[in-house]
Amino acid sequence: MSENTTASRTEGEGTAASEDWREHLPGLREYVAGRAAATDRGETDLRDTLRHLGERNLLGLDSAAGSTGVSDVAEVIELIATECLSSAFSFWAHRMVIEYLRGAARGSVLGRLRDGLVAGVEVGSTAMAAALQEAAGMRTVPIVATPTGNGFLLDGPIRWASNLVPGACVVLPARIGDTEDRVVVVVRTDDPGVSVAPPQRLLALDATASSSVALSGVRADAEHVVTDDLRAFVRRARPVLLLLQTAFCVGLASRALDEARSAVTGEGSVLAPDVEDLTARLADVGERARDAQRAPALADPRAVTRLRFDAAALTLAATRLEATARGGLGYVTSSPTNRRLREAAFLPAQSPSEIQLRWELSRPPG
Repeated sequence: MSENTTASRTEGEGTAASEDWREHLPGLREYVAGRAAATDRGETDLRDTLRHLGERNLLGLDSAAGSTGVSDVAEVIELIATECLSSAFSFWAHRMVIEYLRGAARGSVLGRLRDGLVAGVEVGSTAMAAALQEAAGMRTVPIVATPTGNGFLLDGPIRWASNLVPGACVVLPARIGDTEDRVVVVVRTDDPGVSVAPPQRLLALDATASSSVALSGVRADAEHVVTDDLRAFVRRARPVLLLLQTAFCVGLASRALDEARSAVTGEGSVLAPDVEDLTARLADVGERARDAQRAPALADPRAVTRLRFDAAALTLAATRLEATARGGLGYVTSSPTNRRLREAAFLPAQSPSEIQLRWELSRPPG
């Protein structure tokens, strides 16, 4: 993997320079809203938004050494999702890579990469779905790592990932031959042997640079190995991943309900009880999420799974209710109502998918 990070870490790494980071939120919301329609058409570059966030010290919130919560970064993701789920989703994928590299030593290859991610001059792509599926007992990690010299050669598929722009850093799991040993490594999309498939047309998410990837003899040196303990890695990362996904569900759902509420006048007032019911249920999800975000490592894993499941289900219901309240406008593809409906349609497929969440919740606790 080539190294092109020049950003340096400063005192107070991974945090905003001061506690006034919220001053950037109104401008951030305006920025995202102004690009939402073009993003929906796939005409914007996600790297612009990441740089915008990095320049305002918003990418590294809650990621400094000693940080135990993710409340601040969840607040930013939720806000972005009220205007554009694609932008919130790309931020989430990027932020998870920062999370994965939290323990990287200062000055190491991965430490310098993390600096670039926090600054917004690097792009991160999380390809850990297979690890979550293996941890759930559903299937085996498909990428094989063959030891060679000072590292591994990687072969196999990444069935889906986002933020796959040229030079993006992809974090992925691999199994060492036919053993039970696993590693998590970083490669770049432009490394030799990495083949990113042409992106498919997606509902509302064309700007997220999402596709599949094939690895053939891709070299990952020892300095690009994040961990050789996949089980512990997933145990640490999974609650953060689910809670930040919950944040963009809450953001999208809350905006849909706000729009539905404004439309339930006249004969549309028959929908008012539905709006209030979903609003109350969303408030409960939001409260549970905020509690868990304060200390993800202490949260009950099953409760976090349920939270993510409930948030996605509410988002689907909220966007459908908005479309019902708006009537024909919900079928005009250029309307924000229609965009939110299409954005929410992605949630049952996003990893962990609705099927995986149901699978996990159907199994006995423990």
